[in-house]
Amino acid sequence: MPIPTIQPLLLPVLQIVADKAEQSVEEIRKSVKDNPKFKLTPTEVKQTHPASGINVFVNRVAWALAHLVMGRAIKLRGKGVYRIAKRGRAILKQDPSELTIKELH
Repeated sequence: MPIPTIQPLLLPVLQIVADKAEQSVEEIRKSVKDNPKFKLTPTEVKQTHPASGINVFVNRVAWALAHLVMGRAIKLRGKGVYRIAKRGRAILKQDPSELTIKELH
């Protein structure tokens, strides 16, 4: 399976952040990487963009986190540390099957 784009990562990342009081970006990435839904291979996780050299997986998780912060579903507690916000809990309480960028903003 290819590395998921940003939108399919939104709900799983929100659920991961909700699992603990606070989580580091490294813990979040590990949880996404290990999520059986995505079936990511080690090669996919290490893939870089040909023009920029940026790690694609790291970049997409970062964008998912940024959209969740901008949508006030999670809060940035410090450098690379996130926690669920009241709005994020309300979203999860509705038990959505997916979450879109449009719904966040």
